[in-house]
Amino acid sequence: MLIIAALFMAGVLIGEWILLPPETVMVLAFLAAGVALAAVWLGQRCDGAVAVHVGFLDDRLGMASGVADAVRQVALIAAIVLTGWANYVRQTAPISPNDLRQLIPKEGAIVTLLGELAATPTRRRAGVVERTSLRIRAESITQRGQSQPAHGTVMVTTTNQLGEDFYAGQIVEVDGVLIQPEHAKAPGLYDRRESLRRRGIYFELNTDKLTRWKLIPQSPSPRRPLADRFRAWARHNLSRGLPEQDEALELLWAMSLGWRTALTGEVAAPFMQSGTMHFFAISGLHIGLVAGIFVILLRVMRVPRAWVGVVAIPLLWFYTAATGWQPSAVRATVMMTLILAAWSLKRPVNILNSLGMAAFLILLWDPQQLFRASFQLSFAVVFSLALVMPPIVERLQTGVRPDPFLPRELWPRWRRWILEPSYWLVGAIAVSFCAWLASLPLIAHYFHLFNPVALLANVPVVACGTLALASCMGSFICGSWLEPLTVLFNHSAWFFMNCMMAISQWTADLPGAWQYVRVPAPWMMAGWYAVLFGVGTGWFFKPNVRRWALGGGGVFVVLLVASWQTDRQEVRLTILPEGPMIHVEASARTSGLLIDTGDAMAVEYTVQRHLQTRGVDALHAVALTHGIGHHVGGFTNLLVAQPLERVYLSHAKSSSRFQKMALAAMADREGLKNVISAGGKIGPWTVLHPAKADDFSRSTDDAMVLRGEFHGVRVLLLSDVGPDGCQAMMARNVDLQADIVVAAIPSYGEPLNPGLLRIINPKVIIIHDSKYPITERASVELLNRLRASGAEVFSVRNEKGICLTIARGDWRLENSTGVLWRSREN
Repeated sequence: MLIIAALFMAGVLIGEWILLPPETVMVLAFLAAGVALAAVWLGQRCDGAVAVHVGFLDDRLGMASGVADAVRQVALIAAIVLTGWANYVRQTAPISPNDLRQLIPKEGAIVTLLGELAATPTRRRAGVVERTSLRIRAESITQRGQSQPAHGTVMVTTTNQLGEDFYAGQIVEVDGVLIQPEHAKAPGLYDRRESLRRRGIYFELNTDKLTRWKLIPQSPSPRRPLADRFRAWARHNLSRGLPEQDEALELLWAMSLGWRTALTGEVAAPFMQSGTMHFFAISGLHIGLVAGIFVILLRVMRVPRAWVGVVAIPLLWFYTAATGWQPSAVRATVMMTLILAAWSLKRPVNILNSLGMAAFLILLWDPQQLFRASFQLSFAVVFSLALVMPPIVERLQTGVRPDPFLPRELWPRWRRWILEPSYWLVGAIAVSFCAWLASLPLIAHYFHLFNPVALLANVPVVACGTLALASCMGSFICGSWLEPLTVLFNHSAWFFMNCMMAISQWTADLPGAWQYVRVPAPWMMAGWYAVLFGVGTGWFFKPNVRRWALGGGGVFVVLLVASWQTDRQEVRLTILPEGPMIHVEASARTSGLLIDTGDAMAVEYTVQRHLQTRGVDALHAVALTHGIGHHVGGFTNLLVAQPLERVYLSHAKSSSRFQKMALAAMADREGLKNVISAGGKIGPWTVLHPAKADDFSRSTDDAMVLRGEFHGVRVLLLSDVGPDGCQAMMARNVDLQADIVVAAIPSYGEPLNPGLLRIINPKVIIIHDSKYPITERASVELLNRLRASGAEVFSVRNEKGICLTIARGDWRLENSTGVLWRSREN
């Protein structure tokens, strides 16, 4: 089954990369299956003929049988791969003429949507705001008064407080703008469009406070789903005897019921950083513990082994349904069902075979699961525990195991007392170590974290979490009919959850506990897993493999060193959206620098997240071009969040309250403020404007202008310097020539007037505009005028964040969808 699952995955990947009509792929799959069946039939006929013929016919029939067997194997492989491909295409291609992808233009449309709630709305807290998310299976849409059938799932996120009458199965009517979700704001940031696409959602409905929500009466009216009723009862049950609804209680709800309303970024941060966040997804640990409780209870009640599976498996699926059919819970329940069924029927349990079967069934149900972080983490960790952990446990247990030839009666008393606890500790350490090794590249890829402290945190947190979860299960079992025991279990769960919170916070605060990292390249991840499973299983140490393994390992190390050296020599600038922020990454040729901070929202939701995706744990230098709100309004927030050591700003005076706030915040920090004028240096950047004698009446004319040269490529950062400031630079005969110019929208006039543009003579122009405020948007006329100069022109508002990478002999522009422009190709 592991081989079948791998071939099926290959088909899914081919379907992702190669687009063919669904009918074509299905016909190919049926043809391959037909060839396989024909080969099986031919092989059986040849084998039967060999049994009754003698002489020279035996050789020819045997040869024919061998050819038929080879054809059968190749055809079976092709059939499985093509089945995976066909299944993926069938579930993702817009086959129906009523598919929303066939009806809605790329720019979106104002519609009234009628459809069924696919799930009960969920609430999430974001600061002081609580947002409601819901999925609607479209049945029809109305545009310009014309109604038509529609097919597809739509995501809606709203701040409107929907009533308790909105739950799964209800038919709703709502108006808004139906549009495709946005791509990532900048390379490496969260890509909402891709995330929703992996869930089969291609559109979202934008609503506002004036949106009309209407429930359509049905006969008979659908009943509230079991999951909703169970969660409401379970939350009330877990709060029995507890004095208040505090953070620990809400985290218990999240851990045992998948209730994630209170799991905000601030609450989740210490668990993410300490590597213990996996406890708050209904996953293998939860399902394994629940299955263990059911099995133990049934065996204590003397239920025969064969009947234990008959009772426990439906109860497991009830728990999975009651917690909302979360994908991670479904995966774990499928695998646990296979294991429990084999155990109940007294069949040998093969973890790898069960793992392959579970993967195959899940991908058959939803092939998009293959591209989701939770699927990859679950199966990578279980695969590691199945292959890598047993030899590690054996080696560790050898160190604590007493002399096997010494009778137990002669062991020292302390040895008898600690033997079982030491075995448990060794097992827990081995599980934590193997799970950490298997999840390391995926955690870096999806969450940009490297957290070695997880090795320390997971053992005590898993112990406390297991006891907390067992207490929750005990509370559910006792309910209201054994309320004293329920209250006892609730206090026990609350205590152990507080222990989990304290341990996670303490370990996350340790020096060197975690750091942000950039996304590793795919070849690095592949090499890591090859080394992990090759060394962990001992396969690389086999005599006929050892030489090849050493050679491959050497090549992998050489590639890592070469990649590191190349990366150090590259210079990267990211022109961030939703504000005039530019991040210059630290390298061998430039120090890290943030040019302008944007406002407070930009600092929290764009700058900080971008720094994390680029592996920046601490930002030390900031340049403030001038003191207006959307340039420096978030400086005080950044000063609190980052250990800034140097802040560069010009001598120009400003009456802006934001500049005064920034100066006041720096007043108590000696050496933090660095005043600079034309001719000064900020690392490899030369300040071109303003000159010491300049002091314009408009702040935009005093904006700081920087120029840098890297690998022979000149970059000019104009900020939003106004026409008078540009005139002053040209009057001083400043060398403004550059290959790349980045310019924002000044408060009056236009950037890059024709005279200035002729002097700069750029190959590429990046207009650093934004959607808000409206005055910061670049007009179509401006962009057309700039394109008429012969330069390539890109708008940050249109392209989102743009990353400029300069290497020796090459430089390129990229956004979240790929490469926009490359010097080698132009």
